[in-house]
Amino acid sequence: MTVDEAEKIIHKALKEIDESLSLFFKKDVENAKLKVWNASSEVEYLLFMLKIFMENKILNNKNVENQKEKNLTMVEYIVKAQELLQKALEGCREKNLEKVYRKVFEARSYLTALQEKIERGKI
Repeated sequence: MTVDEAEKIIHKALKEIDESLSLFFKKDVENAKLKVWNASSEVEYLLFMLKIFMENKILNNKNVENQKEKNLTMVEYIVKAQELLQKALEGCREKNLEKVYRKVFEARSYLTALQEKIERGKI
């Protein structure tokens, strides 16, 4: 996994998130939910590949805040994930894959919490 490959995947995830937000504002909630799932898929794939590439020498994830506890709106979850993925892109530019992993992992927590709310019909 190269930094360029990680950056491409992050851009794909950001595109899906951007589209989900746009669809949500257009009241197309079902397709917005699908885009959230697509973004989550990209994020999961990237985390998996980074973990393999870094030979499981990933920092402890215990410091990542549990986003399931927060009562955020769909837009707030999406914006938080976007912000963290933008920070992951900074890590790519710095060639710091540990930072990339950490920020993508945190973004994943927001996307996962959002997916759980969607599945429970709370959004």
